[in-house]
Formats: sequence, C-alpha cells, structure tokens
Amino acid sequence: MDLLLHADDIHASYDHRRILKGVGLSVQRGEILGLIGTNGAGKTTLMGVLAGSHRHDTGMMTLAGEKYVPDSIEEAQACGVGLIPQNFRIDPQLTIARAIFRGTFQADKPHHEVRDQAGKLIRDIGISLDPDMKVGTLIRAEQALVEVLRMVAEEAQLVIMDEVAASLPDHDVAVLHQVLRMLVRQGRAIIYITHRLDEVRSIAHRIAVLREGRVDKILEASHTDVDELAFLLLQQELEDGTRPTDPATGEEALRVVNLSMEDKVREVTFNVSKGEIFGLVGTHRSGVYELVEALAGVHPSTSGHIFLHGQPVQIRGVQDASRLKIGYLSDAAESGEETGSIVDGLQPVPEAGEANLRDEISQLRGVTEVIRRMRISTTNIHGNISTLSGGDKQKIQLAKWIGSDCDVLILSHPSRGIDIGAKETVYKMLSELSQTGVAIILLSSDLSELIGWCHRVGVMRDGELVTIEANANTNEDVLVHHMLGVKFESGGGDARRVRN
Repeated sequence: MDLLLHADDIHASYDHRRILKGVGLSVQRGEILGLIGTNGAGKTTLMGVLAGSHRHDTGMMTLAGEKYVPDSIEEAQACGVGLIPQNFRIDPQLTIARAIFRGTFQADKPHHEVRDQAGKLIRDIGISLDPDMKVGTLIRAEQALVEVLRMVAEEAQLVIMDEVAASLPDHDVAVLHQVLRMLVRQGRAIIYITHRLDEVRSIAHRIAVLREGRVDKILEASHTDVDELAFLLLQQELEDGTRPTDPATGEEALRVVNLSMEDKVREVTFNVSKGEIFGLVGTHRSGVYELVEALAGVHPSTSGHIFLHGQPVQIRGVQDASRLKIGYLSDAAESGEETGSIVDGLQPVPEAGEANLRDEISQLRGVTEVIRRMRISTTNIHGNISTLSGGDKQKIQLAKWIGSDCDVLILSHPSRGIDIGAKETVYKMLSELSQTGVAIILLSSDLSELIGWCHRVGVMRDGELVTIEANANTNEDVLVHHMLGVKFESGGGDARRVRN
C-alpha cells in the first residue's frame, strides 16, 4: 500500500475551546481506517480539518506526498478528498441523479445524460433507487446512500464517512460495505466513523481510537474485539444488560385497529401497554415510517381507528397528538433547534404562567444532572447548542423528550450518532420512564438495540405488520427473516449478508 494521507501533531479549536490536541494518523491507498470515539472526542472537528471545512491551528498534513492545507471544502474536493458529514443536507428538490453528480464536472450536462449515468451507477452497486425521484421523497437512510454514490461519482481518492450507517438497517449496511470494498479495490482510501463497534471491526483494516482530542491507540481490526474497543473508549467495562423477556403487565395505553395510509400502510393492528417498550422495524419502503408518522399526526391515516386509554381518538395533525400527550422524536437530520442555549434545549416547554426562582433553580439542577448523566461534552451549559458535536445534539433532543410529560412516546432511531457508553444511559432512562407508566414505541434499524431494549418487536413488510415477536422468543436473524421475507444469516462480528 502507498501512503495517501499523513497528519502529524494536529491541533484545532472550536468556539475558543481546544478540541484537537496533537492528533497523528495516516491512511494508505486501498485501506479503510475506522475511527471511533465518544461524543465530543473530536472526530467531527478532525474530519472538518481533513475535508477543508475547519482550519487547524498547528500541525502538518500531506496528501500523496504533497503539503496539504485546504482552505475550503471545494479545494479539498479538487485535491481528491470527499466528505459525507454526519448531518449532511441535500436540496430536496434535486433528483437523485442531479444529487449524485452535483459538484462534479458532469453537473451541467442535460438531465437525461446524468440520469442514464446515475442509473448505471445505481445498478452496478445494487441499490434500489429511481434516479428521477426527488431527494425530498427519500427517508434519511436512502439519502445517505445517495451521498455514498456521490463519492463514487466525484472519484474522490480519500473518502471520509461520518456515521453514514447510523440509521441503515443491517441489509443496507451490507450493501454499503460492498460499495466501500469496491472503492478500496480501486485504490482509494476511506476513513470510516461509526459508533457500531461490531461494524467497524467487520469493515476496517485498522481502527484508530480518539480520546480527548488525541489518537489514543491504533489497532489491527482483526486482532481486537468489541469488548476491548469499548474499554478503550470508556476506560471501564460495559455493564451486562438484561433483555426484558417478561411481557409488560400494565393496562393498555394505545390500540391501533386496521390503520391504513393510502397504499403505504394497510390495516395494521397492534396495542402497546403502559410501561411497555414496543419496537418497530422494517425496510425503507415497508411502511414503518408512515405508520409512526400517522400516530404522531405528521401524515394522518386515511382509515382505521386509534384508541388511547380505551377511548377512540382522532389524530389529524401534530397538534392533536400533542394535545393527547403523544410525543414524537423523528430521525430527521437537524430539526432546526441548533440555535439557543444548551439549557433551553434541555428544558421542557414552559406552561402558561411565570416560573418562580425555585422552579428555575430546580430546572437548572435537572439540566446539569442530565448533562452529567448523558456525558454531554461542554464546559458551559449556557453555550449555544451549535457548539456541540452531532451526537451530543442528538442527546439534547432525546433528553428533552424523555423529560416531557407524555403518555405515549414515539422515538425514531433515538441512539443515532450516540456513543456506546451513552446508549447504556439512554436505555436506563427509557426503562425508568417506562416504569412510570409511559408507553414507548421505538423505531430502530439497530436489531441488537431492539432485542436488548424492547418487550415486543413488530415487523413491517410491504405495508403490513407481518409479525409481533415477544422478546423471549426472537433473535436478530428471525427479525431480518420477517423484514425481507428471505433467509438471512449473520457470521460472528461481520455485517449480515443475504443467504443465496
């Protein structure tokens, strides 16, 4: 392998705070370098330095043997460095074809030409996408695949991927890994950031552990395991989690009967008890997203019945859901809540009337406790949310909903972008919340999360709820079998693959 990128003693600051404190690493052509670290360790800042969106203070970088100091993302792209950031945005009015080739020399070609090239690229890689579809019609996971295709089209020599697989189901992670391996076979290099430790072991050649702004250790992926990686990240052993194998015994909180939404969701029936964590999973076009959006009032159902605490209710909009104490945290990239202070982001929406001093002090103590418990990396609770890492922003939104006064709480990929230590805390907080009688509906593509957290798991396929599995009677392979309708197998720590 030939050395492509070398970074030595990189220091960088953000908002007057030193984030990188002497980072050193190198990447070879044909190599996938995994990069892991807790939220706030400096991963996103480091990627910004490498991709030209953030200037470093001191240190030296070389790319293909030449001094490398990009002043902008465009200059980095011209040098052959491409980045898919954790919270990327694509113009929703672009077609998939235009989105793939935006920023390349082919961007100004007639649409039929870029459409044909995009179609060939999509077919070659094996992804099911229509190049004429608008990006705005895609869910987040599909937009991530479009961004990966953009890297292929740009012919980037160093591809940086920041949490690209965070909301991808296992079978799409397998497709993504095929694309990555194709890229490195072409002699490109990849820096791959993920919080999924089993995934980084399966795809990376080496794994760099970033702690407190420094590369603490670099390991051969084949010579380590998840437990060692977790210990290097947290400096402590992970607690052994206990699956909630006993059924929830509370009264019924929510019942859905023959719920439909046009042709996307067809006659879905299920119930959730008070104190239950009920999981939902399905592929992109299974109808699972439309189902939770119907319950949250984002896109109302077209037929069927919803009962809350045994009483029929109508949910025609988000205001109805809010009035009925149904909360919803979507997995949309940025919800527009980056402005404002961290304190404001963690405090519940105030009720009518003025809060007294005692209430304000109590709320500030609560905010401080949440920051400590969820390990949000900040030195100023009155600082702006925009100064936080992507994972810490996700924690802010999640903590705010957990602290809200909901009877039913719907969470879509709540641990997206959150490090492994914080995931344990999130599960504890959700368990504590469920013990107060709140019914929780958890939509996730992380099957190990569903198995580890949920009392029951419902599987959507082709618009129908095909099964509801009790935790004690299921495993990840069973869930994938129902999701795809085909046999699926897992092999050790490797990413799953469809059995031919």
